[in-house]
Amino acid sequence: MAEIGGFWSYVHADDDADGGRIAQLARDVVAQYEMLTGDSIHLFLDRDDIEWGDEWKPKIDSTLESTAFFVPILTPRYFRSVECRRELNFFARRATAIGIKELVLPILYVDFDALHGESCQDDAIVLTRSFHWEDWTSLRFAALDSPEYRRAVSSLAKRLAAASASAEAVETTEAVVEAIQDDDDPSPGFMDRIARMETALPELASTLDDITREIQNITEIVNPVGEELHRKQAQGAGFAARLIILNELAQSLDPPVIRMVELANSFTAQLNDVDLGLKVLVESIPREIAEYPEHGDSTKSFVATIRHMVREAETALDIMEQMAKSIEPVEQGSRNARPVLRKFRKAVTLLAEGRSVTREWNALLDELGLDESE
Repeated sequence: MAEIGGFWSYVHADDDADGGRIAQLARDVVAQYEMLTGDSIHLFLDRDDIEWGDEWKPKIDSTLESTAFFVPILTPRYFRSVECRRELNFFARRATAIGIKELVLPILYVDFDALHGESCQDDAIVLTRSFHWEDWTSLRFAALDSPEYRRAVSSLAKRLAAASASAEAVETTEAVVEAIQDDDDPSPGFMDRIARMETALPELASTLDDITREIQNITEIVNPVGEELHRKQAQGAGFAARLIILNELAQSLDPPVIRMVELANSFTAQLNDVDLGLKVLVESIPREIAEYPEHGDSTKSFVATIRHMVREAETALDIMEQMAKSIEPVEQGSRNARPVLRKFRKAVTLLAEGRSVTREWNALLDELGLDESE
């Protein structure tokens, strides 16, 4: 029998926040599956399966196309991740098309209100609701060697085995896989995506401006404190005196850092809406220019706008990463400073997750061969 394949879809920052437990859960499920069935299984876990230097996106795409089942790890950040949403949409529609929805096994890892709201407008959340979840919200705190954790892992493995057995009886021809454009398709259409992008694009630009201002605010708070610490040290001040300064710094930083986290959350949501529309729009640009040459100038202006936003996002993230590195000694030296500095790291992580998306935008625009400066 050919080795069965699965895909474990998760946000790396969530795995890091939980000490690697999400990735470990994947490995535990594989071990249990093989023990229960006697069959080998390869669960694609991109942290394990993508070597340094691999082109990760093509490899993930090709893996999705050949995967038997799909396990999304649901958290608030999962639905803010453009790549996770893309993976979910691809495989959920594929499983629905071949009539085996059991191939999608969402694991509810962190619960949040938006998952249950009756008027939810998030397409990915609405799509996820159509599948049966495994509730892991309490089990994520269970010891890995506890009976409750081991029983739950066994239950997951049994569900995957049943789904894989069902899949073997289905001929997943190309025609079947492509039969996803039906009346029940919950994904947004062409006009929906463009409309969302039109709304989100100026919002994203405004958010980036606000992030830049907050970076400046934080810099103006941090720099004088650094100078004061150096003076105190030169004067021979003790640790108690320097600790007072660090604690005061933490209090001063709390408001702008909270604002930065809010902006980073807005950034990821707006980024997703722009991404969906941008890809559709870019595909149509060559045909648009060929049919309507007079639209060339407006197209170049649009390309210039996107390029500018990508540069702003890169610059902001570079500065924030440098700041995060520079405040490591403060985080280690002051217990009272840690909560606010961890919030700052959260903002950095949220922005960093969008870097691959904005760089992909640049790559798409490069393929157009348009020089927006002409």
